[in-house]
Amino acid sequence: MINNLHSLRHPETDWMPNLIGPDGKPLLDVLVIGAGQGGLGIAGTLMRERVTNILVIDKEPRGKEGIWNSHGRMPVIRSPKHYPGPDMGIPNLTYEAWHSAAYGNKSWEATKLIPINNWTKYLAWLRQTLNIPVQNKTELLKIEPANNSMKVTLRGDKKIEALYVRRIVLATGHDGTGEWWLPDYLATLPSNLCAKASDPIEFSGLAGKKVAILGVGATAGDNAICALQAGAEVHMFCRRHTHRRQQVYRWCITAGFLRHFGDLDDATRWRFMHYILNTRMGMPPETWARANNDPNFNLHTNSNWKSAKASKEGILIETEQGPFDADFIISCTGHNQDIKKRPELNDFSKHIKLWSDQYTPPTELQDERLGRYPYLGTNFQFLEKTPGSAPYLKRIHDFTFGPTLSFGPSGCSISTLRLTVPMVVAGVTRGLFIEDAELHWEGLVNHPEMIP
Repeated sequence: MINNLHSLRHPETDWMPNLIGPDGKPLLDVLVIGAGQGGLGIAGTLMRERVTNILVIDKEPRGKEGIWNSHGRMPVIRSPKHYPGPDMGIPNLTYEAWHSAAYGNKSWEATKLIPINNWTKYLAWLRQTLNIPVQNKTELLKIEPANNSMKVTLRGDKKIEALYVRRIVLATGHDGTGEWWLPDYLATLPSNLCAKASDPIEFSGLAGKKVAILGVGATAGDNAICALQAGAEVHMFCRRHTHRRQQVYRWCITAGFLRHFGDLDDATRWRFMHYILNTRMGMPPETWARANNDPNFNLHTNSNWKSAKASKEGILIETEQGPFDADFIISCTGHNQDIKKRPELNDFSKHIKLWSDQYTPPTELQDERLGRYPYLGTNFQFLEKTPGSAPYLKRIHDFTFGPTLSFGPSGCSISTLRLTVPMVVAGVTRGLFIEDAELHWEGLVNHPEMIP
């Protein structure tokens, strides 16, 4: 692997100037928020581009970063095993190379899908091998503009500190520009009766309980299986006449779509993503089979929920098919894009351009949810709602689920990293280089080889 990096090192000359921030301390060039697969991919690629004055932060302890260490409850990665991840196109940095070295070629050949625990080990190895600077147990509290930089307030293990940075990349997952959504009629239920799929759930406590799952997507299937394995009786509720089986995101995984979707006009992008996001990702066949083959699993179709309230026995749910009693609810209703829900972006969220500010779809394609997605620039950077109102927004690049409407699947998908990470990094380096043009000019004319 070291030989791979050495062979591909050109151009290896350092080009970034050392600048001083408003606090009199060295100014950080790039801060990456999130040390999951997306954040590591961004950081590793920046370092390869000789942008090394960077820092990655993650609010979780080391080894607990990312969805796979929290609410990603599937036993295996759903993407085909040969899909590249945060490996920067270097063969010996791929998961295949790591797996073959750790377990042997025969083990790799026998592997159908990548086990989650192996994927997290691979990410830990990648971080260590590339020597990516990560500061764990550090949470982003606030971002605010500061002259030609951004001031970030961080809460670490023992203190609150401020840093000044030139560029920020948000790699904070599905809820990075929004929140995990819970229907209003469930929001008033206590945590011992109801949880979102993204919440920590003590499944062992559900043994012998009747669990109602709202939703029929892949996440709903994963949570159903966890509850079944714990000994629960599981009832999954679907508002349609059957659960969806389409794997719509698989269609998107082409070089043309991932590289050039962002080049389409607004009307075409909206039409594509309106269809994709409203079709939603169906439950994978193997997940459905595991759940449906369990005698304690029940699917209720045409059963949209109207309300749910605590009762003496547990929870009384009113559905289109009548009342239903349950002991516990797991809501698998996905996430909601709404930048105003992110406290760290509060200072300027009103200035960020959304799709609703940019484009008005025809009546048959109107969708308020889609209108709340951020309308991003060519390299995933935030744009101003009103020109001149917040020029500093170009310093923040969004690599969460937020770019989906602008660029298609990107920051939250393993299968897109090979093509989308370089797009973000190119935007970061472009902004830095242009900003430092005069310093580069001075470096040219004062270079020893240029002096007579």
